[in-house]
Amino acid sequence: MVRARLAALLLVPMMVLPAACGGSDDTGGLPEAGADSSGPSSSTPATTPASAATPTPVPTTSTQKYGALTLVINHKPAPPAAAAQALQAYDAFERASHKTQATNVEDPALATWGAAAALQDIRSILQSQKTQKVRAGGAITVTTKVVRTSAAAAALDTCYDQSKSLLVRANGTTYMGPGAKKDPKLSASVILGNIAGVWKVTEYNLKAEPC
Repeated sequence: MVRARLAALLLVPMMVLPAACGGSDDTGGLPEAGADSSGPSSSTPATTPASAATPTPVPTTSTQKYGALTLVINHKPAPPAAAAQALQAYDAFERASHKTQATNVEDPALATWGAAAALQDIRSILQSQKTQKVRAGGAITVTTKVVRTSAAAAALDTCYDQSKSLLVRANGTTYMGPGAKKDPKLSASVILGNIAGVWKVTEYNLKAEPC
C-alpha cells in the first residue's frame, strides 16, 4: 500500500481530494461490522454519543452542489445501524471539506467533524488553492464499501472517484488536474474517533491504487 500525505499527492496544479492524513493504519482492533458503504448523511448529523439507542438512519445516497462542484456520497450496501452516527459524522466531514475546496472559504462545520491531521490537511489544501487561484469543480463521488466500528472508533474503506473532477481558475476556465488524470479513482481508509461523544474524522489516508 502506498500512503502519502495529501500535500505530497497534491502538488499544484492540484487534484481535488480530501485530506490524506499521516499516521498509523492501525484501527485499534476494531471488530468487523460487515461490508457496507459509508455514505451520505441526512441533513445535520447527530452530536450524541455512539451508544445512543435509536440513531438516525443514514441514506444510501446523497448529492450536494457547492458552486461548480457536485459531491455524491454513496453507502453500498446500506450501512449497519450501529455505525449510523460515525457515518453521519463522516458524511458531514466530506460535505464540509468539499464545500471548503469549492468556495475557497473554510466551512465552519469543518472543525466540528474533523480533527487532528485530517483537519489540518484540508486547511493546507485551502491555503494552496488560494495561492494558486484555483478552486474545486466538476464532480466527486465517494463510496464507502466496508465499515468497522466500535464504541470509540470506526474505520471505513472507501473509493474516491475524481474522474470527473475539474479545477476552476479565477477567470472561470476549467481543466483537469494532472493527479486526477493519473489516478481517476483512489482507495482510501478513513479513521474516526468518538471524542467526548462527538464522532470526528481524525485520519483520511489516500492510497495510490485503484478502487
